Amino acid sequence: MNEQKIVYCYSAATGECTGQTTAQRSPLDVDEVYLIPAWAAEAAPPAGGPRHAAAWRAADGSIPAHCILGGGWQLLPDWRGVPLWDTATAQPIVAQLGDTPEALGATELPPPPFGVWDGMSWSVDQVAELAAQRAAVETEIAARRGQADAAIVPLHDAADLGMATPAESVLLAAWRRYRVELSRVPQQPGYPAAVNWPAPPAAL
Repeated sequence: MNEQKIVYCYSAATGECTGQTTAQRSPLDVDEVYLIPAWAAEAAPPAGGPRHAAAWRAADGSIPAHCILGGGWQLLPDWRGVPLWDTATAQPIVAQLGDTPEALGATELPPPPFGVWDGMSWSVDQVAELAAQRAAVETEIAARRGQADAAIVPLHDAADLGMATPAESVLLAAWRRYRVELSRVPQQPGYPAAVNWPAPPAAL
């Protein structure tokens, strides 16, 4: 009679098989009874297929601390590590053992920028895309306008006081022209998707 036998350990967190250990035969029983450790089962787990993993589960889906409390090996969907995207938000989503893309409302198809799920594939939300492009261009216009304003103020002061050199007068006119050109960027035919930025004046 064998004094020990191989049993199969499972994770307390997921129920997955974590390896093998040995169970000792009970010295108090005449029959061949083995002392199964907690978080272990006598039955070997089945081989998991593609995107499936074997896990020990009770009938209610819980992970019992001891196999004598009931349960058995189940093949559960395993999409962990597979990139998935939420079809409602187009954001990455992480699957847990037992989750499926259908249950999560997710897809393997990566979304484009400003993607919207139509039930079968992604399409681009052109309104949102246009709004984002416009906001980015407006931010850039404001930054360039600030640069122009900073350059114009001292040159304008010098001109008002009659202290501007001929070169400074030319530069002042160039910066003011540049500022006007910036204000007309939204009038360009390709705005906001394509912008032809005016070049700032060269420094003295």
